[in-house]
Amino acid sequence: MSSIKPDGLYCAYLRKSRRDEEMEALGQGETLARHEKQLAGLAARLGIAIGHTYREIVSGDTIAERPQVRQLLSDVGAGLWDGVLVVDVDRLGRGDSIDQGVIMQTFMYAGVLLITPDKIYDPANDSDGEFFEMKLFFARREYKAITKRMQRGRLASAMDGCYMGSRPVYGYERVKLEGRKGWSLRVVPEKAEIVRSVFAWYADGIDGQEVGAAVIADRLNQMGLRTDLGHRFEPSYIRKMLQNPVYIGKVQWNQRVTKYRIQDGQRVKSRPKYENPVLADGFHEGIVDPALFARVQSMFAGHAKRPKNLMLQQVNPFAGLMVCSCCGRHMQRKPDPLRGGDFLYCPTQHCPTCSTYISVVEDAVLSVLARWAVEFDGAQAPADSPSAPEIAAARAAAAQLSEQRATLETQMKRLYDLLEQGVYSVDVFRDRRDDLTARIGAIDENLAALSRAPRPDPRVALVPQIRTVLAAYAGAADAAEKNRLLRSVIDHIVYAKTQRCYRNSAPADHLSLQIFPRLPDDHDHFCTD
Repeated sequence: MSSIKPDGLYCAYLRKSRRDEEMEALGQGETLARHEKQLAGLAARLGIAIGHTYREIVSGDTIAERPQVRQLLSDVGAGLWDGVLVVDVDRLGRGDSIDQGVIMQTFMYAGVLLITPDKIYDPANDSDGEFFEMKLFFARREYKAITKRMQRGRLASAMDGCYMGSRPVYGYERVKLEGRKGWSLRVVPEKAEIVRSVFAWYADGIDGQEVGAAVIADRLNQMGLRTDLGHRFEPSYIRKMLQNPVYIGKVQWNQRVTKYRIQDGQRVKSRPKYENPVLADGFHEGIVDPALFARVQSMFAGHAKRPKNLMLQQVNPFAGLMVCSCCGRHMQRKPDPLRGGDFLYCPTQHCPTCSTYISVVEDAVLSVLARWAVEFDGAQAPADSPSAPEIAAARAAAAQLSEQRATLETQMKRLYDLLEQGVYSVDVFRDRRDDLTARIGAIDENLAALSRAPRPDPRVALVPQIRTVLAAYAGAADAAEKNRLLRSVIDHIVYAKTQRCYRNSAPADHLSLQIFPRLPDDHDHFCTD
């Protein structure tokens, strides 16, 4: 059985569960305040002081989604604490086996106690470690059971007609149902008229002319209207509005489902559309006539759809590389069958940036790369430059020293907090402060010595790859291959052109490109026009 050190450093971790939120709604009081008082009483009985409290105010299924528990585990691993007080083990996390393993190993390797009102766990002790692991396992099972019950409850509420969204759609406000659990929607008259106009414009046109979502969004923006969040109307927003059955008095649930996959060793979450979402009659009043809504859906169904393989095929050699200098959005490709060429344009409505043919931009970029090959090759390194292994070792040493310095700075900040709270006496505070100051000073000297070492110009190492790109670009099989070649030497490109080219202008007139080479992360980016 591990003993408590009266002069040790201890912290507390507080997290509100979903069940706590339900109990608070029933008038059971604020959970974190009750738990904080409970842990303060526990610390008083053990004769220790709580130096810091980590308060988790966001909900998340994994450690990655909860910043305070990540900070706690980082501080525990750095040796800042001798023990952590929690109301129960499951407050640390009910994540999967990977998260449970991270929690277990962090406490075990750091030799940090986990203190609860029922038991003090020493993860380094075999029996305590096994019991700790069992508690995390059963907490995970309980969490899964609670999640299933909640999902069944939400599905039942949606089938009954409750509105399950956290925010109302445009034209409504969210209201609590009287006499029962759940929420519904109430029509906002002035916004409802806008919604009816949008459907009418799309179905019947404006002034006898057929219009699409882009024209409707532009019309609303010119009228000075904004979305509920204060944003400009975008074509995608209008398309979602026109296909939302909420406007005919329906409610939807499970339009998207959460799916996980492992990518590069990390769990990645996605929310693809579900084939069979729940659609039920809602308690709220519809805004749009069902016959008009059905006509709009028929128009959407009749639109030609691009083949799936064409949607997945990359056709823009500058995809993800080129950004607009005015609004910051990525430049996109648009075909021009009448003139026989594709051009780059900014997708932001009314952005002053003008388009340019992709072939013209390609020639400009390749010209800059050819100039780089000459200029970078002439950027010679100092005569006494270190070798590649020496550079790698110096970088690793600098990274390790920087990490150590960050840990010491965190300890220094906590030192002042503990003095103010009376945990440390003035004498103990001075001794520890002097020790930390001396260690930080030694690290700074070592970092300064590493930074004074001669370093080669990073652009020199880029020359062989630049020459490879110049030789292979013209013969690249497709736009995707061209994009891979450009990405190997270019970090990003800023596109600037706010004046159109006319008949007597050259295609590249008024075009300015700021091209940033792809350099190692520890070097500043150069920029070439």
